[in-house]
Amino acid sequence: MRLVYMAGKGGVGKSVCSAATGIWASQQGKKTLAFSMDPAHSLSDLLEVEIGDRPTKIAGSLDAVEPDLAAEAEKFYASYRSLFRALFEMFQFEVRPEDFGVVPGVGELIFMDRLYDVYMQGDYDVVVIDSAPTALVLPLLKLPDVTTGVVTRLLGMKSRWTGIFNMLEPGFGDSIVKEVRRLRTKAETMRNALIDPEITTISVVTIPEKAAVLESERLIRTVEAHEVTVDSIIVNHVMAPCDCDYCRRRAASQKIYIEEIRAKFGEKRIALLPSYGEEVKGEALAQVARDLYEKGEVRL
Repeated sequence: MRLVYMAGKGGVGKSVCSAATGIWASQQGKKTLAFSMDPAHSLSDLLEVEIGDRPTKIAGSLDAVEPDLAAEAEKFYASYRSLFRALFEMFQFEVRPEDFGVVPGVGELIFMDRLYDVYMQGDYDVVVIDSAPTALVLPLLKLPDVTTGVVTRLLGMKSRWTGIFNMLEPGFGDSIVKEVRRLRTKAETMRNALIDPEITTISVVTIPEKAAVLESERLIRTVEAHEVTVDSIIVNHVMAPCDCDYCRRRAASQKIYIEEIRAKFGEKRIALLPSYGEEVKGEALAQVARDLYEKGEVRL
C-alpha cells in the first residue's frame, strides 16, 4: 500500500491536490481511496459526489471517505474507555463521548485510529490523505514516544496503582495498561509507515506568498527533524502571463517566492500549478491531475 499525504496550511488547495491525485492514481489502474482527515471535509464538494463515513464509489477504481468526527470520537472513546476514565473522571473532569473529538489534539488521534484500520485491512493500492491544516503528521510522529512513556510509568508503578484501580472496579487497572499498549502499537505502526519512503510520500502544498511559504518551510523542517522525508512541494495558484499591470506585479511577487522555494528545497520535486481562474471541481480535477503528474514533477 502507498500512502500519499497532502499537507500544508489551510486554504492553499490541499483538497484539490488530494482529489486530483486520487483520480490520477485510479487512472493508472491503482485501487485508490481518497481519505479526508480534515474535519471541514471538502472532497464531497470537489468530487461532486455525496461522500459518507464509509468508502463511497467515485468512478472506476476510486473510492473516497469522509469520516464523521463525532461518530469516530464515540467509537474511539469506547475503545479506550478505561484510559480516558482514569485521565478525566478520576480528576472530576467530565468529557462526554460525543464531544470528545473537540479536545485539543484528540481529533488527530481519532483519525489516526481510523487510518490504521484502513492501512491494516490493505484493501487499497494507494490511499491519498487530505490532511488537516498544517500537519496531521506531527501527532503521528510524537505519539509513540508519549505512549511509550505512559506505558513505562504505568508498568513501573503497576503493583501500586493498578491494584488501586482494580479495587475501584474489577479489572479497571489492567484495562488501562492494555489500552495504552494498544494505542502505542497503533501509533508505532503508523509512524513506521510514515518514515518509510517506500510506503509514504508527503507533498507539501503551498502558494507563492510570504506567510504560506514561511509556514511550509517550518512544516518541512519540523517533519524532517523526525526522520520523515518530504518528497515534493506543490506551489498552487501561480499566475499565468498577462500584460495588465496588476498581473505583472502579482507575477513578479510570486516569482520571488517560487525562486526562494527552489533555492531552499532544490533537492525536492517542485510542481507549479496555475491559477485556473475558477473553482476547480468535478471534471476539471482531471486537468489538475495531468498538470501534477504527467510531467513527472511529483510522483505517487
